[in-house]
Amino acid sequence: MIFSDKKEAVSYLDRFQFHGFRLGLERIEAALKALGNPQEAYPCIHVAGTNGKGSVCAAIATILLKAGVRVGFYSSPHLVELNERFRINLEPVDDHFLRFLIEETASLVEKGYELSYFEFTTAMAFSCFRHEHVDLAVIETGLGGRLDATNVIKPTLSIITNISLDHQSYLGSTEEEIAREKAGIIKEGVPVVAGTISRGPLEVIQGVAKSKGCELKILGRDYRVENSSSGNRFDFISEDLTLKGLRFGLRGPFQIDNAAVSLQACCKLRSLGYNIKDEDLYWGLLNTRWPGRSELLKGDLLVLLEGAHNQAGIIGLLKELKELEKELSVSNKILLWACSNEGGDKDPLKMLKTISPLFQKIFITEPRGPRKPVTVKEWKELTLPKRAVLKKDYKKALKEIVSRFKGDNLLVVAGSLYLVGPTRSYLRSLGFKDQELSRWNL
Repeated sequence: MIFSDKKEAVSYLDRFQFHGFRLGLERIEAALKALGNPQEAYPCIHVAGTNGKGSVCAAIATILLKAGVRVGFYSSPHLVELNERFRINLEPVDDHFLRFLIEETASLVEKGYELSYFEFTTAMAFSCFRHEHVDLAVIETGLGGRLDATNVIKPTLSIITNISLDHQSYLGSTEEEIAREKAGIIKEGVPVVAGTISRGPLEVIQGVAKSKGCELKILGRDYRVENSSSGNRFDFISEDLTLKGLRFGLRGPFQIDNAAVSLQACCKLRSLGYNIKDEDLYWGLLNTRWPGRSELLKGDLLVLLEGAHNQAGIIGLLKELKELEKELSVSNKILLWACSNEGGDKDPLKMLKTISPLFQKIFITEPRGPRKPVTVKEWKELTLPKRAVLKKDYKKALKEIVSRFKGDNLLVVAGSLYLVGPTRSYLRSLGFKDQELSRWNL
């Protein structure tokens, strides 16, 4: 199938968007077999977890790049452009190659292969990395693990960042059930790195790892962080390595755990023969960037973009804001908020009420699709904080905020990456630039 340009190709792919997930491996396995199983052409790292997957993937990819590894990186969702999901040496693929990848997979659909949107992009990613002859691919799961479309690989290393409640209608109603789904990425004899995980879910992961004969390294038991301070500075200590005075390029206290998981993963890769020097670890952490996650922009006011979209993420954002308050002196804090609730298992009002006391003004809007946005009409039926106003169009809300709250004010954009992405793009079109505070200077 041939498309005239990227726009036509992406429009074709967008037809595969839907409200709801389709878990299972049969469709993706059939499509990949038809493509010659490209996922078998290179080694992979597989990363699952409730929060922090993208940050860990970005850190590992950055370290590997510094170490001279040609690295592929598949993530979801994208913030602005579909190209962002498919990165070679951290750079999104160009429009011409993206169109080719869509055409290649579309030809299977035209032959009768059935794929969801995520299965389609997953097939594109595996094919992309074969075409680009990567040395190693870092693969982020989309949802869960056991039945996620990415779980057709046998990785070199499996990572589970953390476990908390999210997507319960698909993954289970308890953290233990969710842990079992995410532990589905653990393969026979493949080493596993785990982040901070509470006792019940951790016991599940330990049980699966033991049953499959896997080495398991756990944050707080086998490796740890010491002397962490504001500015994301910390020491890393494991059985094989001690690194002092590390600094992580991603802002927020919760990111320290993500940095530690990334370092332990790279320690394991080093033991498997990858030539990763200590200086690569220092440089890679320092230079890790992951747009839309704890990202500060400065224009007519200061803006914090944070993709927190579940209760655990919101609690992490609260901690981050308390750290920022040590550095900032602002007249007002404004929240631009939106939520998606595909599956109907989230409590958007609980999340909003958790964070709302910190703000003098709250603007509630609707994120773009496809993850079933919580609509303004639905918000009207809830008892909202008195400081909240409803604006269906996020851009109109932004224009009002920027015009009303110039100067020493802080805008926080949170609740959905589908809000953060277009907001980031719009603010940059207004001239907003990356901002580093003295406490966080890298």
